[in-house]
Amino acid sequence: MKKAIYASLLGAMLASCAAEDAPPAPIAPVPTQAQMDWHRLETYAFIHFGLNTYNDLEWGYGNTPASTFAPDTLDVEQWTSTLKRAGMKGIILTAKHHDGFCLWPTKTTDYSVKASPWQGGNGDLVRDLSEACKRHGLKFGLYLSPWDRNNAHYGHEEYRKIFHEQIRELTTGYGELFEYWFDGANGGTGWYGGADSARKIDPQTYYRYHEAGDILRANNPDIMIFGGTEPTIRWVGNESGWAGETNYCAYDPEREEHHTQLQWGMSDAKQWLPAEVDVSIRPGWFYHHREDHQVRSVANLANLYYQSVGRNANFLLNCPIALDGRIPATDSANLIAWHEYIRSSFEHNLALRSSVTAADTRRGKTYRPEHLVDGSDETYWATTDAVSTADISIKLSKRAAVNNLMLQEYIPLGQRVEAFAIETADADGQWKPIDTVDSLTTIGYKRIIRFKTVETDAIRVRVTKSKGPVCLAEIGAYLAAELVEAPTVRRSSQDTLYVTGSNRELILSYRLGDGAWQAYSDPVHLPGDHLSVSVQAQSQRSGLVATTGVSFGYSGKDVKIPSLSDEDRLRIMDGNGYSAVVLPNKAREITLNFPQARPIKRLVYTPDQRRDADGHIQRYEILVGSRSVAKGEFSNIRNNPIPVSVDLPDGVVGNNLRLVVTKTVEDRQHVSIGDLEVF
Repeated sequence: MKKAIYASLLGAMLASCAAEDAPPAPIAPVPTQAQMDWHRLETYAFIHFGLNTYNDLEWGYGNTPASTFAPDTLDVEQWTSTLKRAGMKGIILTAKHHDGFCLWPTKTTDYSVKASPWQGGNGDLVRDLSEACKRHGLKFGLYLSPWDRNNAHYGHEEYRKIFHEQIRELTTGYGELFEYWFDGANGGTGWYGGADSARKIDPQTYYRYHEAGDILRANNPDIMIFGGTEPTIRWVGNESGWAGETNYCAYDPEREEHHTQLQWGMSDAKQWLPAEVDVSIRPGWFYHHREDHQVRSVANLANLYYQSVGRNANFLLNCPIALDGRIPATDSANLIAWHEYIRSSFEHNLALRSSVTAADTRRGKTYRPEHLVDGSDETYWATTDAVSTADISIKLSKRAAVNNLMLQEYIPLGQRVEAFAIETADADGQWKPIDTVDSLTTIGYKRIIRFKTVETDAIRVRVTKSKGPVCLAEIGAYLAAELVEAPTVRRSSQDTLYVTGSNRELILSYRLGDGAWQAYSDPVHLPGDHLSVSVQAQSQRSGLVATTGVSFGYSGKDVKIPSLSDEDRLRIMDGNGYSAVVLPNKAREITLNFPQARPIKRLVYTPDQRRDADGHIQRYEILVGSRSVAKGEFSNIRNNPIPVSVDLPDGVVGNNLRLVVTKTVEDRQHVSIGDLEVF
């Protein structure tokens, strides 16, 4: 009888242990193994190069002769070696942009490298780069624009066949591809074989992306697909280089109400569609000589890393190729220095193999708290099924300075955490919240929190909200070196100079032209027109200095704009794209009247910079007096609303300038302008 009782009790105990040892039930959706592998790439490069490079355009019209593509040198070894040193895990090449020019000798059109003088028409840039990537251990991916402004058949059945055949060529002849990009720009004006017309299509149905996806996966079953109707990753909703601090990997495109939702994801979505942050190291995606002074600094690139990889997204950084077929020297130097900064900042994990305690832990060695500091994202700590909040305390081996904390969830079981807190122990052993501006909400694959440097020997992470039991893979503590970002600078419509540092602890100064440096503490009055101003920020702690410069055109103080109120007139020329003006009464033009006739060389238009802004100018005409002096298109202004410049012909003189809007993005009825400046 006793044996039977003991056997029964033992069986119950073993069953209980077995139940506790079972992994937590997944919280759907969860990533595929291919998506997990993609998450771990974290950073890779985009390369924009083609006819646009030699046209000085962002979006070619499709009518430029293929003979224009004639680089004297084209050094893919320099591209790959530079990007390898910059820590990139792969490269995605724009094999065909909207102009339709193909960088491989496709059989589908004559508008390709085979009709160019480059390598006597025998070149194949896609092959050259794919082979260079193999030599340097880099993954290779491709971008193929669905929109083709050159092809006469675009908008018809024949072009769809051409488009699918181009995909087939690119996915069968160039080795394994890790990612494929279908851009979202589709339909509009173009050359179209000489028709010079506008064509509209429904991208959801016209391209038959489900068939295109089958072609892609035939030879690349694990390929990541960006865009179209068969995506495995998602656009982040902007081209400014950031994901939302709250960022869910889950997203259902069919539920999208506004593209800005892409920045945050959806907490209750059914599809695992993690975000990819795409941004360029320069203002434009293609190379433009006029942007040589606008290359992102090391500090700026580091900030983008924190705002992408540090916010549960991958970072796709565009590196335009210059006219000489190389990554420009400044770009290259900043890329490599940026990677060195990231590498050195996260080289020494102060929490690695430290002592860890947790308020609750699932039974079994698989879920021990020690897994949080073992350096592997394939092991994890988990709470019991009934616990969705928990505290984890890490005791460092010695007191140390810390200003970064890295957290990773065990996402093979889904993304769970929705709120958390971080505390450090002071000299008396009391827990104090960190001093950070980051919102502590989601974690996902990886979250990096920056905070004011503290001396501590213990760190506590408190998960305060989770979808089911908590499953964390890693916690790392780091001391990142200080980086100083150059200050921002603007001139108001009343000729007042404003200089703003990235934090209040910086020492700010400025100088006019080649004059002496002067301390900046309050706004400064500027004298007159056409001024160059340099500004700098210096760290009080390290002495590090960051400097930048800007050129201002004509003062806006005495400019009259009859169609605007005095308040709006001041706002539209105040150097601040966030103080935008919507033209009244659905007006489609605006006239600037100057106090006297003057030479006019250039107009700079800054789109409305406010979040969710629309009414951007897409096509325009500029008149001085009654003379039309410029007309054109601001390409990609919807996704990349940066200041854009229109150069006027030599010798233009007048006492007024009229900007006529011939089309707004998405044909909005109103026109919104962030800022205007005349040179």
